[in-house]
Amino acid sequence: MYEIAFQERPDYRLGFGNTFMQHFDGGGQAKKLASSIYAYATHIDKLDELAAAVDHIAHRHVNARILPEQYPLIGEKLLQAMKEVLGAAATDEIIDAWREAYSALASVFIEAEAKLYRENDQKHLDRLASGDG
Repeated sequence: MYEIAFQERPDYRLGFGNTFMQHFDGGGQAKKLASSIYAYATHIDKLDELAAAVDHIAHRHVNARILPEQYPLIGEKLLQAMKEVLGAAATDEIIDAWREAYSALASVFIEAEAKLYRENDQKHLDRLASGDG
């Protein structure tokens, strides 16, 4: 699934250089994404139970320098892969539901990551202001 995205946007591979994606098989990254989306879908009414997982993943994304503009393409390719795997079972209704779930989950991560990026920026600014920079 990621390889399909990287074919369209080879520059996205750079964000995965310090992640499991540096391994030939992607280190199971596609399975991790699918598991995250499934966990989100099964906890849709109790998202607070996923707070620790979201925080952990958001920190990993920030360390990998994942940006908000990368989420749409990854989501598009995820849905494409789901259609290929599910075949005729991938009705428009099912794919639309998963698109909505992915979009909502992406928004959760984008918000969490934006907060972490701001915190990191502030730390750098504070260090520069103190002369330690």
